[in-house]
Amino acid sequence: MDALELLERYATGHRFFAGVRLYGAELQQVNLQEICFWQADLTAAHLCQTNLTQADLREAIFNSADLSHANLQRADLRQAQLETANLQQAHLQGALYDPASQFPADFDPVAAGLYPIAPGSSLQQANLSGMDLGGVDLSRADLRYANLSNANLFGADLSEASLEQADLTAANLTSANLTRASLKNAVLHQTKLSHAILQYANLFNVDLRTSHCEQANFWHSLCDSTTQFSSHLMLSCLGIYWIVPQAVLRQVALHQVQLAGANLRGADLTDADLSGSNLQGADLSAAQLNNANFTDANLQSASLVDADLTGAIWTGANLQDADLPHPIFIPKPEV
Repeated sequence: MDALELLERYATGHRFFAGVRLYGAELQQVNLQEICFWQADLTAAHLCQTNLTQADLREAIFNSADLSHANLQRADLRQAQLETANLQQAHLQGALYDPASQFPADFDPVAAGLYPIAPGSSLQQANLSGMDLGGVDLSRADLRYANLSNANLFGADLSEASLEQADLTAANLTSANLTRASLKNAVLHQTKLSHAILQYANLFNVDLRTSHCEQANFWHSLCDSTTQFSSHLMLSCLGIYWIVPQAVLRQVALHQVQLAGANLRGADLTDADLSGSNLQGADLSAAQLNNANFTDANLQSASLVDADLTGAIWTGANLQDADLPHPIFIPKPEV
């Protein structure tokens, strides 16, 4: 295929050109918006001032290609080879890349406004609306306030991710792993959650009444009085932990969960495992915390006034600015 044939087919509505070889192709100053060049070879291609917005360029080869002044906004550059490409004054805001993407030595993808798709990525307020992120690993990623409306996250790993106040309207999270993720205050209108795993996920102030939750796994998910489910779900069968005042949570395993700001005033957490959990700003006043395990937990600014702390374990816990009934000796973790 040559450049002329590609442009003719594109003009008729064809967008899928995966694997094509266009060595040295003259494609400058043309509109190729939303084209799929997955695994295409565009070595030495002339793409100056070309519109490649929202193009699928995964695993594409751009060795010695001229992409100066090209518009690559919201393009998918995961695993793309751009190490010797000319990216001078290219527009790359909102494009995706991953650790396998190759850029010129002097190119800073973060400074250029690209979004890193990798575990632990910082994607606060990122606009990922409508993006195809099926199967990605964004475990532990910071996606607070991100726009993920209409995004495809089928089978994605979002375990331990922070999705607080994220917009997931009409997003496809079918079979996604949201174990221990924080979805506090997230928008889940018409969200597809069929077969998703939400074990130990924080669902505070989440409205799931219009979400598609067929066979979703809510076992031990964390809900409070503001969490709303569809009326057809049998909540008693979901195995939910209700995080509310006076809750009875004796011997529960709540290690490494997100409970910042939780209201557990007067709750019974005798023998509970809260090791590694985030309880920053939580209200544990008058709670029964006998023999509870707070190893490496974050209790910064938490209230433990009048709580029964008999036998509680505090090794490595962060109690900075916490309101305590009495001084607590915190053993240092063993090295």
